[in-house]
Amino acid sequence: PMPRPTRAPPSPHPHSESPAPKALRRRRRRHPSISGAAAAAIHPSPPLPPPSIHLRRCRRLPIPPKNRSQRSRRTVGMEEPMSRLTHDLMAEILSRVPYKSLCVCKCVCPAWRDLIADPESRKKIVQSLAGFFYHIPADSAESRGLAVNYADLSAFPWASVPRTYPRLPLPPDSADCFFTVKDSCDGLFLTRIGTGTPEPQSGYMVSNPTTGEYILLPHSGYAGNCCGSYLGFDSGVSTQEFHVFQFVMGWPDQDQDGVPPVVTGLNIYSSETGAWVAMEPKWDIQVSLCGGPLGVFSEGCLHLLIHLDGLAIVDAKGLKWRTIPVPNFIDPSFSGFIGKSAGQLFYINSDDSEEGYGSASFSTISVYVLSEGIYNQDASYLDDGCAHWILLHKLSDVIPKENFCLGWDLKVIGVHPHANIIFMADFNNNELLAYDLDHRESTAVHHIERTYLAHEQYFPYVPLLSSLRLATPS
Repeated sequence: PMPRPTRAPPSPHPHSESPAPKALRRRRRRHPSISGAAAAAIHPSPPLPPPSIHLRRCRRLPIPPKNRSQRSRRTVGMEEPMSRLTHDLMAEILSRVPYKSLCVCKCVCPAWRDLIADPESRKKIVQSLAGFFYHIPADSAESRGLAVNYADLSAFPWASVPRTYPRLPLPPDSADCFFTVKDSCDGLFLTRIGTGTPEPQSGYMVSNPTTGEYILLPHSGYAGNCCGSYLGFDSGVSTQEFHVFQFVMGWPDQDQDGVPPVVTGLNIYSSETGAWVAMEPKWDIQVSLCGGPLGVFSEGCLHLLIHLDGLAIVDAKGLKWRTIPVPNFIDPSFSGFIGKSAGQLFYINSDDSEEGYGSASFSTISVYVLSEGIYNQDASYLDDGCAHWILLHKLSDVIPKENFCLGWDLKVIGVHPHANIIFMADFNNNELLAYDLDHRESTAVHHIERTYLAHEQYFPYVPLLSSLRLATPS
Protein backbone atom coordinates (compact mmCIF):
# COMPACT_ATOMS: atom_id res chain seq x y z
CA PRO A 1 0.00 0.00 0.00
CA MET A 2 1.02 3.48 -0.65
CA PRO A 3 2.26 5.51 2.37
CA ARG A 4 -0.19 7.87 4.02
CA PRO A 5 0.56 11.50 3.20
CA THR A 6 1.57 13.65 6.14
CA ARG A 7 0.08 17.02 7.13
CA ALA A 8 2.02 20.06 6.14
CA PRO A 9 3.75 21.93 9.00
CA PRO A 10 1.85 24.91 10.36
CA SER A 11 2.58 28.32 9.02
CA PRO A 12 4.71 30.49 11.29
CA HIS A 13 2.27 33.37 10.90
CA PRO A 14 -1.17 32.84 12.47
CA HIS A 15 -3.04 34.56 9.67
CA SER A 16 -1.18 32.99 6.74
CA GLU A 17 -2.44 29.71 5.24
CA SER A 18 -0.34 27.39 3.05
CA PRO A 19 -2.12 25.48 0.27
CA ALA A 20 -2.67 21.77 0.90
CA PRO A 21 -0.64 19.29 -1.16
CA LYS A 22 -2.10 18.14 -4.49
CA ALA A 23 -2.28 14.49 -3.45
CA LEU A 24 -4.17 15.40 -0.33
CA ARG A 25 -6.66 17.47 -2.30
CA ARG A 26 -7.18 14.57 -4.66
CA ARG A 27 -7.70 12.13 -1.75
CA ARG A 28 -10.32 14.39 -0.18
CA ARG A 29 -12.28 14.46 -3.40
CA ARG A 30 -12.19 10.67 -3.73
CA HIS A 31 -13.18 9.96 -0.10
CA PRO A 32 -15.35 12.83 1.03
CA SER A 33 -16.21 13.01 4.71
CA ILE A 34 -19.58 13.77 6.22
CA SER A 35 -21.20 16.71 4.58
CA GLY A 36 -21.55 20.03 6.35
CA ALA A 37 -25.32 19.72 6.67
CA ALA A 38 -25.05 16.28 8.24
CA ALA A 39 -22.35 17.42 10.66
CA ALA A 40 -24.49 20.35 11.72
CA ALA A 41 -27.36 17.99 12.38
CA ILE A 42 -25.22 15.69 14.53
CA HIS A 43 -23.25 18.38 16.43
CA PRO A 44 -25.29 21.58 16.34
CA SER A 45 -23.35 24.67 17.32
CA PRO A 46 -24.85 27.08 19.85
CA PRO A 47 -26.57 30.06 18.32
CA LEU A 48 -24.66 33.28 18.38
CA PRO A 49 -26.07 35.97 20.67
CA PRO A 50 -27.52 38.98 18.97
CA PRO A 51 -25.20 41.90 18.82
CA SER A 52 -25.65 44.21 21.79
CA ILE A 53 -25.10 47.88 21.73
CA HIS A 54 -23.71 49.46 24.92
CA LEU A 55 -24.54 53.09 25.27
CA ARG A 56 -22.58 55.14 27.80
CA ARG A 57 -23.70 58.55 28.86
CA CYS A 58 -20.87 60.95 28.39
CA ARG A 59 -20.44 63.44 31.19
CA ARG A 60 -19.01 66.73 30.36
CA LEU A 61 -16.05 67.30 32.58
CA PRO A 62 -15.58 70.78 33.97
CA ILE A 63 -12.82 72.75 32.45
CA PRO A 64 -10.29 73.68 35.13
CA PRO A 65 -9.72 77.39 35.54
CA LYS A 66 -6.72 78.73 33.78
CA ASN A 67 -5.43 80.93 36.55
CA ARG A 68 -5.72 81.27 40.33
CA SER A 69 -8.04 84.28 40.18
CA GLN A 70 -10.76 82.35 38.34
CA ARG A 71 -10.35 79.47 40.79
CA SER A 72 -10.75 81.72 43.82
CA ARG A 73 -13.84 83.42 42.37
CA ARG A 74 -15.47 80.04 41.80
CA THR A 75 -14.70 78.93 45.38
CA VAL A 76 -16.13 82.11 46.81
CA GLY A 77 -19.30 81.59 44.83
CA MET A 78 -19.73 78.10 46.26
CA GLU A 79 -19.25 79.26 49.87
CA GLU A 80 -21.41 82.35 49.51
CA PRO A 81 -24.49 81.01 51.42
CA MET A 82 -22.40 80.08 54.49
CA SER A 83 -20.32 83.23 54.32
CA ARG A 84 -23.45 85.34 54.80
CA LEU A 85 -23.93 83.97 58.34
CA THR A 86 -22.34 86.14 60.98
CA HIS A 87 -20.19 84.84 63.81
CA ASP A 88 -22.93 85.42 66.40
CA LEU A 89 -25.58 83.77 64.26
CA MET A 90 -23.45 80.67 63.76
CA ALA A 91 -22.85 80.49 67.50
CA GLU A 92 -26.59 80.78 68.08
CA ILE A 93 -27.29 77.89 65.71
CA LEU A 94 -24.56 75.63 67.07
CA SER A 95 -25.63 76.27 70.67
CA ARG A 96 -28.81 74.28 69.96
CA VAL A 97 -26.92 71.21 68.78
CA PRO A 98 -26.30 68.35 71.26
CA TYR A 99 -22.73 67.75 72.32
CA LYS A 100 -22.20 64.57 70.29
CA SER A 101 -23.46 66.22 67.11
CA LEU A 102 -21.40 69.30 67.87
CA CYS A 103 -18.23 67.20 67.81
CA VAL A 104 -19.19 66.05 64.30
CA CYS A 105 -19.77 69.66 63.22
CA LYS A 106 -16.09 70.39 63.81
CA CYS A 107 -15.32 68.28 60.73
CA VAL A 108 -17.54 70.30 58.37
CA CYS A 109 -15.07 73.05 57.57
CA PRO A 110 -12.17 74.92 59.17
CA ALA A 111 -14.41 77.89 59.98
CA TRP A 112 -16.76 75.75 62.09
CA ARG A 113 -13.84 74.01 63.75
CA ASP A 114 -12.24 77.31 64.74
CA LEU A 115 -15.56 78.70 65.96
CA ILE A 116 -16.25 75.72 68.21
CA ALA A 117 -12.67 75.62 69.50
CA ASP A 118 -12.60 79.32 70.34
CA PRO A 119 -12.65 79.62 74.18
CA GLU A 120 -15.05 82.57 74.22
CA SER A 121 -17.48 81.01 71.77
CA ARG A 122 -17.19 77.54 73.25
CA LYS A 123 -18.63 78.66 76.60
CA LYS A 124 -21.76 79.81 74.76
CA ILE A 125 -22.00 76.98 72.24
CA VAL A 126 -21.23 73.79 74.13
CA GLN A 127 -24.15 72.48 76.19
CA SER A 128 -22.12 71.42 79.17
CA LEU A 129 -22.35 71.63 82.94
CA ALA A 130 -23.11 75.16 84.12
CA GLY A 131 -23.71 74.62 87.84
CA PHE A 132 -25.62 72.75 90.54
CA PHE A 133 -28.96 73.29 92.22
CA TYR A 134 -28.93 72.11 95.82
CA HIS A 135 -31.46 71.87 98.64
CA ILE A 136 -31.61 74.44 101.42
CA PRO A 137 -33.82 74.61 104.53
CA ALA A 138 -37.40 75.63 103.81
CA ASP A 139 -37.20 78.71 106.06
CA SER A 140 -34.35 80.07 103.88
CA ALA A 141 -36.29 79.81 100.63
CA GLU A 142 -37.99 82.71 98.89
CA SER A 143 -41.72 83.18 99.14
CA ARG A 144 -43.51 81.01 96.58
CA GLY A 145 -40.18 79.56 95.62
CA LEU A 146 -38.36 76.27 95.72
CA ALA A 147 -36.10 75.48 98.65
CA VAL A 148 -33.02 75.40 96.42
CA ASN A 149 -29.98 77.55 95.72
CA TYR A 150 -27.80 77.63 92.64
CA ALA A 151 -24.02 77.16 92.56
CA ASP A 152 -22.80 79.03 89.48
CA LEU A 153 -19.69 77.43 87.93
CA SER A 154 -19.71 79.29 84.60
CA ALA A 155 -16.44 81.10 85.40
CA PHE A 156 -14.40 77.94 84.86
CA PRO A 157 -13.13 76.91 81.40
CA TRP A 158 -14.87 73.51 81.45
CA ALA A 159 -18.32 75.03 82.14
CA SER A 160 -20.89 76.59 79.84
CA VAL A 161 -22.45 80.01 80.35
CA PRO A 162 -26.26 80.15 80.54
CA ARG A 163 -27.86 83.12 78.84
CA THR A 164 -29.85 84.07 81.91
CA TYR A 165 -29.62 83.20 85.56
CA PRO A 166 -31.35 79.82 85.78
CA ARG A 167 -34.56 79.65 87.77
CA LEU A 168 -36.94 76.75 88.04
CA PRO A 169 -40.35 77.87 86.74
CA LEU A 170 -43.47 77.56 88.87
CA PRO A 171 -47.13 77.39 87.83
CA PRO A 172 -49.06 80.65 88.36
CA ASP A 173 -51.71 79.09 90.64
CA SER A 174 -49.35 77.47 93.12
CA ALA A 175 -49.69 79.65 96.20
CA ASP A 176 -50.80 76.79 98.47
CA CYS A 177 -48.44 74.16 97.07
CA PHE A 178 -45.15 72.74 98.25
CA PHE A 179 -42.42 72.05 95.69
CA THR A 180 -39.55 69.63 96.08
CA VAL A 181 -36.93 68.99 93.41
CA LYS A 182 -36.54 65.23 93.01
CA ASP A 183 -34.24 64.73 90.02
CA SER A 184 -32.57 66.34 87.01
CA CYS A 185 -31.48 64.81 83.73
CA ASP A 186 -29.82 66.47 80.70
CA GLY A 187 -31.30 69.91 81.39
CA LEU A 188 -34.78 68.86 82.56
CA PHE A 189 -35.89 68.92 86.19
CA LEU A 190 -38.47 66.80 87.99
CA THR A 191 -40.37 68.54 90.79
CA ARG A 192 -42.89 67.00 93.14
CA ILE A 193 -45.91 69.17 93.99
CA GLY A 194 -47.74 68.72 97.27
CA THR A 195 -50.91 70.43 98.44
CA GLY A 196 -51.85 71.56 101.92
CA THR A 197 -55.47 70.50 101.62
CA PRO A 198 -57.13 68.25 104.23
CA GLU A 199 -56.62 65.38 101.78
CA PRO A 200 -53.02 65.82 100.69
CA GLN A 201 -52.36 65.05 97.06
CA SER A 202 -49.13 65.11 95.14
CA GLY A 203 -48.27 65.48 91.50
CA TYR A 204 -45.25 66.06 89.31
CA MET A 205 -43.95 68.79 87.08
CA VAL A 206 -41.16 68.58 84.48
CA SER A 207 -39.52 71.92 83.66
CA ASN A 208 -36.70 73.44 81.65
CA PRO A 209 -34.95 76.34 83.45
CA THR A 210 -33.29 77.47 80.22
CA THR A 211 -36.53 78.15 78.35
CA GLY A 212 -38.86 78.61 81.34
CA GLU A 213 -41.24 75.96 80.03
CA TYR A 214 -42.91 73.34 82.17
CA ILE A 215 -45.57 70.66 82.02
CA LEU A 216 -47.84 69.37 84.79
CA LEU A 217 -48.19 65.61 84.67
CA PRO A 218 -51.48 63.83 85.33
CA HIS A 219 -51.91 62.02 88.61
CA SER A 220 -50.24 58.62 88.69
CA GLY A 221 -52.95 56.99 90.78
CA TYR A 222 -50.75 56.49 93.83
CA ALA A 223 -51.93 58.51 96.84
CA GLY A 224 -49.23 57.54 99.37
CA ASN A 225 -46.03 59.30 100.34
CA CYS A 226 -43.59 56.38 100.40
CA CYS A 227 -42.19 56.46 96.88
CA GLY A 228 -39.07 57.32 94.94
CA SER A 229 -39.25 59.54 91.83
CA TYR A 230 -36.71 59.71 89.01
CA LEU A 231 -36.48 61.37 85.60
CA GLY A 232 -35.27 59.74 82.39
CA PHE A 233 -34.24 61.90 79.41
CA ASP A 234 -31.51 61.76 76.77
CA SER A 235 -30.92 65.01 74.87
CA GLY A 236 -28.84 63.20 72.24
CA VAL A 237 -31.76 61.05 71.04
CA SER A 238 -33.85 62.42 68.20
CA THR A 239 -37.17 61.34 69.75
CA GLN A 240 -36.86 63.94 72.55
CA GLU A 241 -39.07 61.80 74.79
CA PHE A 242 -38.80 61.83 78.57
CA HIS A 243 -40.02 59.38 81.21
CA VAL A 244 -40.84 59.65 84.90
CA PHE A 245 -40.34 56.61 87.13
CA GLN A 246 -42.34 56.40 90.36
CA PHE A 247 -41.26 53.51 92.59
CA VAL A 248 -43.85 52.59 95.21
CA MET A 249 -42.19 51.45 98.44
CA GLY A 250 -43.49 49.26 101.23
CA TRP A 251 -42.71 46.51 103.74
CA PRO A 252 -43.78 42.95 102.92
CA ASP A 253 -43.89 42.13 106.65
CA GLN A 254 -45.22 44.60 109.19
CA ASP A 255 -42.81 43.45 111.93
CA GLN A 256 -39.60 44.52 110.18
CA ASP A 257 -38.46 47.44 112.34
CA GLY A 258 -35.31 49.18 111.15
CA VAL A 259 -35.40 47.46 107.75
CA PRO A 260 -35.57 49.78 104.71
CA PRO A 261 -38.67 49.46 102.52
CA VAL A 262 -38.55 47.56 99.24
CA VAL A 263 -40.04 48.31 95.85
CA THR A 264 -43.56 46.91 95.59
CA GLY A 265 -44.73 48.67 92.42
CA LEU A 266 -43.64 50.92 89.57
CA ASN A 267 -45.48 53.61 87.59
CA ILE A 268 -43.86 54.91 84.39
CA TYR A 269 -44.98 58.08 82.60
CA SER A 270 -44.16 58.66 78.93
CA SER A 271 -44.29 62.11 77.36
CA GLU A 272 -45.10 60.49 74.02
CA THR A 273 -48.33 58.89 75.24
CA GLY A 274 -49.08 61.35 78.06
CA ALA A 275 -50.17 58.53 80.37
CA TRP A 276 -48.91 56.42 83.26
CA VAL A 277 -48.43 52.66 83.09
CA ALA A 278 -48.53 50.66 86.34
CA MET A 279 -46.62 47.40 86.75
CA GLU A 280 -45.11 45.10 89.33
CA PRO A 281 -41.33 44.80 89.77
CA LYS A 282 -39.78 41.84 87.98
CA TRP A 283 -36.35 41.71 89.60
CA ASP A 284 -35.20 38.35 90.89
CA ILE A 285 -34.53 39.83 94.33
CA GLN A 286 -36.25 42.33 96.60
CA VAL A 287 -34.86 45.78 95.82
CA SER A 288 -34.45 48.53 98.41
CA LEU A 289 -33.43 51.85 96.87
CA CYS A 290 -30.76 54.12 98.33
CA GLY A 291 -32.39 57.42 99.18
CA GLY A 292 -29.41 59.74 98.72
CA PRO A 293 -27.88 59.12 95.26
CA LEU A 294 -29.69 60.18 92.13
CA GLY A 295 -30.54 57.83 89.29
CA VAL A 296 -28.75 57.71 85.95
CA PHE A 297 -30.61 57.35 82.65
CA SER A 298 -28.36 55.74 80.03
CA GLU A 299 -28.90 53.38 77.09
CA GLY A 300 -32.66 53.79 77.51
CA CYS A 301 -32.52 52.39 81.06
CA LEU A 302 -32.69 53.85 84.55
CA HIS A 303 -29.85 52.82 86.88
CA LEU A 304 -30.27 53.01 90.66
CA LEU A 305 -28.05 52.16 93.60
CA ILE A 306 -29.67 49.68 95.98
CA HIS A 307 -28.86 48.55 99.50
CA LEU A 308 -26.29 45.77 99.82
CA ASP A 309 -26.91 44.26 96.40
CA GLY A 310 -25.45 46.90 94.08
CA LEU A 311 -27.16 48.33 91.01
CA ALA A 312 -30.74 47.89 89.77
CA ILE A 313 -31.63 48.52 86.11
CA VAL A 314 -35.03 48.89 84.43
CA ASP A 315 -35.77 50.19 80.93
CA ALA A 316 -38.31 52.87 80.03
CA LYS A 317 -40.82 50.29 78.74
CA GLY A 318 -40.69 48.11 81.83
CA LEU A 319 -39.47 45.12 79.80
CA LYS A 320 -35.88 44.70 81.03
CA TRP A 321 -35.17 44.16 84.72
CA ARG A 322 -31.63 43.52 85.91
CA THR A 323 -29.51 43.70 89.07
CA ILE A 324 -25.72 43.57 89.13
CA PRO A 325 -23.23 43.81 92.02
CA VAL A 326 -20.90 46.76 92.44
CA PRO A 327 -17.22 46.63 93.49
CA ASN A 328 -17.44 48.24 96.90
CA PHE A 329 -16.85 47.42 100.55
CA ILE A 330 -19.14 50.08 102.00
CA ASP A 331 -22.91 50.26 101.67
CA PRO A 332 -23.48 52.43 98.55
CA SER A 333 -26.26 54.30 100.35
CA PHE A 334 -23.57 55.86 102.54
CA SER A 335 -20.76 56.80 100.16
CA GLY A 336 -21.50 55.37 96.71
CA PHE A 337 -22.25 57.46 93.63
CA ILE A 338 -23.23 56.76 90.02
CA GLY A 339 -23.09 59.25 87.15
CA LYS A 340 -22.79 59.48 83.37
CA SER A 341 -19.86 61.04 81.54
CA ALA A 342 -19.08 60.78 77.81
CA GLY A 343 -21.89 58.23 77.44
CA GLN A 344 -20.42 55.87 80.06
CA LEU A 345 -21.77 54.92 83.47
CA PHE A 346 -19.39 55.69 86.34
CA TYR A 347 -19.43 54.19 89.81
CA ILE A 348 -17.41 55.94 92.54
CA ASN A 349 -16.93 54.64 96.05
CA SER A 350 -14.32 54.00 98.73
CA ASP A 351 -12.32 50.78 98.91
CA ASP A 352 -11.61 51.19 102.61
CA SER A 353 -12.98 48.65 105.03
CA GLU A 354 -15.95 49.59 107.14
CA GLU A 355 -13.85 49.32 110.32
CA GLY A 356 -11.51 52.02 109.01
CA TYR A 357 -14.16 54.72 109.04
CA GLY A 358 -13.43 57.37 111.64
CA SER A 359 -9.74 56.44 111.88
CA ALA A 360 -6.79 58.69 111.07
CA SER A 361 -5.90 56.82 107.89
CA PHE A 362 -6.37 58.31 104.45
CA SER A 363 -9.41 57.24 102.51
CA THR A 364 -9.07 56.09 98.92
CA ILE A 365 -11.57 56.77 96.17
CA SER A 366 -11.97 54.32 93.30
CA VAL A 367 -13.55 55.25 89.97
CA TYR A 368 -15.06 52.45 87.88
CA VAL A 369 -16.81 52.40 84.51
CA LEU A 370 -19.46 49.87 83.51
CA SER A 371 -18.74 47.74 80.45
CA GLU A 372 -21.11 48.36 77.54
CA GLY A 373 -21.49 44.63 76.96
CA ILE A 374 -23.67 44.38 80.05
CA TYR A 375 -26.69 45.54 78.04
CA ASN A 376 -26.37 42.66 75.57
CA GLN A 377 -26.64 39.93 78.20
CA ASP A 378 -29.96 38.26 78.90
CA ALA A 379 -29.37 37.30 82.54
CA SER A 380 -31.49 39.25 85.02
CA TYR A 381 -28.96 38.84 87.85
CA LEU A 382 -25.24 38.90 87.12
CA ASP A 383 -22.74 37.74 89.73
CA ASP A 384 -19.45 37.27 87.92
CA GLY A 385 -17.11 38.80 90.47
CA CYS A 386 -17.72 42.36 89.18
CA ALA A 387 -15.82 41.56 85.98
CA HIS A 388 -18.07 43.98 84.08
CA TRP A 389 -16.63 46.91 86.06
CA ILE A 390 -13.36 48.46 84.83
CA LEU A 391 -11.17 50.33 87.32
CA LEU A 392 -10.07 53.69 85.89
CA HIS A 393 -8.61 55.60 88.83
CA LYS A 394 -7.65 55.02 92.43
CA LEU A 395 -7.30 58.32 94.29
CA SER A 396 -5.81 59.12 97.68
CA ASP A 397 -4.79 62.76 97.25
CA VAL A 398 -8.15 64.44 96.71
CA ILE A 399 -7.55 66.70 99.73
CA PRO A 400 -3.76 67.06 100.08
CA LYS A 401 -2.31 66.60 103.57
CA GLU A 402 -5.71 66.01 105.13
CA ASN A 403 -7.42 62.89 106.38
CA PHE A 404 -10.88 62.28 105.04
CA CYS A 405 -13.51 59.59 104.92
CA LEU A 406 -15.74 59.34 101.89
CA GLY A 407 -19.35 59.76 102.93
CA TRP A 408 -18.42 61.43 106.20
CA ASP A 409 -15.96 64.26 105.45
CA LEU A 410 -16.26 64.16 101.69
CA LYS A 411 -19.11 63.18 99.37
CA VAL A 412 -19.19 62.81 95.58
CA ILE A 413 -22.05 64.88 94.14
CA GLY A 414 -21.50 64.75 90.37
CA VAL A 415 -19.34 64.08 87.33
CA HIS A 416 -18.69 66.36 84.38
CA PRO A 417 -20.74 65.20 81.37
CA HIS A 418 -17.80 65.53 78.94
CA ALA A 419 -14.56 66.10 80.89
CA ASN A 420 -12.66 63.88 83.34
CA ILE A 421 -13.76 65.86 86.39
CA ILE A 422 -15.63 64.71 89.48
CA PHE A 423 -17.32 67.07 91.94
CA MET A 424 -17.35 66.61 95.70
CA ALA A 425 -18.73 68.40 98.75
CA ASP A 426 -16.06 69.05 101.38
CA PHE A 427 -17.88 69.13 104.72
CA ASN A 428 -14.82 70.27 106.67
CA ASN A 429 -14.08 73.35 104.56
CA ASN A 430 -17.67 74.11 103.41
CA GLU A 431 -16.68 73.99 99.73
CA LEU A 432 -17.53 72.28 96.50
CA LEU A 433 -14.44 70.74 94.93
CA ALA A 434 -13.68 69.91 91.29
CA TYR A 435 -11.10 67.16 91.01
CA ASP A 436 -9.32 66.80 87.65
CA LEU A 437 -8.66 63.10 87.08
CA ASP A 438 -6.08 63.77 84.36
CA HIS A 439 -3.90 66.17 86.36
CA ARG A 440 -4.78 64.90 89.87
CA GLU A 441 -5.64 68.38 91.10
CA SER A 442 -8.45 69.68 93.32
CA THR A 443 -9.96 73.15 92.89
CA ALA A 444 -12.48 74.84 95.18
CA VAL A 445 -15.27 76.05 92.88
CA HIS A 446 -18.00 77.23 95.27
CA HIS A 447 -18.49 78.06 98.94
CA ILE A 448 -21.56 76.68 100.72
CA GLU A 449 -22.77 77.42 104.21
CA ARG A 450 -22.39 74.66 106.74
CA THR A 451 -26.13 74.24 107.28
CA TYR A 452 -26.67 73.59 103.58
CA LEU A 453 -24.07 70.85 103.31
CA ALA A 454 -26.21 68.56 105.45
CA HIS A 455 -28.72 68.39 102.59
CA GLU A 456 -27.04 65.92 100.28
CA GLN A 457 -29.11 66.41 97.14
CA TYR A 458 -27.23 68.20 94.35
CA PHE A 459 -28.77 68.46 90.90
CA PRO A 460 -26.49 69.21 87.91
CA TYR A 461 -27.71 71.85 85.50
CA VAL A 462 -26.91 71.57 81.78
CA PRO A 463 -28.58 74.29 79.62
CA LEU A 464 -30.99 72.69 77.17
CA LEU A 465 -31.65 74.67 73.98
CA SER A 466 -33.28 72.01 71.85
CA SER A 467 -36.59 71.76 70.02
CA LEU A 468 -38.22 70.00 72.97
CA ARG A 469 -41.45 71.76 73.84
CA LEU A 470 -43.13 71.45 77.22
CA ALA A 471 -46.75 72.49 77.26
CA THR A 472 -49.29 71.94 79.99
CA PRO A 473 -52.41 70.27 78.54
CA SER A 474 -55.59 72.31 78.97
